[in-house]
Amino acid sequence: MNFYKDISCAIFDLDGTLIESISAWREVDINFMKRRNLPIPDDFYDRVSTLNFSQAADYVIAECGVTDPKEVVMSEWLEELRYDYASVIEMVAGAKEFITKLHESGVKIALATASRPELFKPCLERHGVLNLFDVFVTTDEVKRKKGFPDVYLLAAEKAEVEPTTCAVFEDIYLGCVGAKAANMYTVGVLEEHSRDDWEKMRGVCDLIIEDYTKLV
Repeated sequence: MNFYKDISCAIFDLDGTLIESISAWREVDINFMKRRNLPIPDDFYDRVSTLNFSQAADYVIAECGVTDPKEVVMSEWLEELRYDYASVIEMVAGAKEFITKLHESGVKIALATASRPELFKPCLERHGVLNLFDVFVTTDEVKRKKGFPDVYLLAAEKAEVEPTTCAVFEDIYLGCVGAKAANMYTVGVLEEHSRDDWEKMRGVCDLIIEDYTKLV
C-alpha cells in the first residue's frame, strides 16, 4: 500500500492513534473514582474505550455506582482534561510528518473520534496540524459506537469519497473491526495500553504499525 497514491482519504482515530493521551485518561478515571471511594471494575477500560463522553457517563452512573448527575460527570472529566490536551499531550512518533505528507500528496484527512472538539482542536492546533484536516467526525453524530462502521462511513461521506478508497488508522481492536466492516483498508496502531488485544488486531487489520516513522 502506497498511502500517498493508493487512497483518497486517511481516517484517523485520535486518542492512542494520533496522540499519546491514554495515560491522561487513565489518571482522570482513577482520580474520578477515588474521589467517590469507588473501585474501578476490571473491565472498565475495555468498556469505555469505544464510548463517547455521553455514553461513558451513562455507563459509570448505571454500572459503577456513580450518583452524580450526568452533566456533572462530563463537566468534571472535561475540566481535568482541558489542560493536558491544550498543553501537555504529545503526538505519536511520526504522526505529524505523516499527516503533512498525506496532505501535500492531495490525500484528504479525516478525524473519527469519540473525543470532544473542545479537547482535540486545541491539541491538534498546538501541534500545527489542525488545518490539515478536511473532515472532523465524532461518535456523537452516529447511532452506534466504535465497533460498528458508522463513524467511518460518515467520515467518508463528509469527505465525499468512496469507502473502498479510504484507509483507517485505529489503536483499539473494536475500532479496527468497525473499519473493516466499512470495507476500508485498516491499519492497527499498537498502543501500549491495548497490548492484550494486539494479536486480535493483527488478525483483523491489513497492516500493523507501532508508530508512523516507517510510513513517512
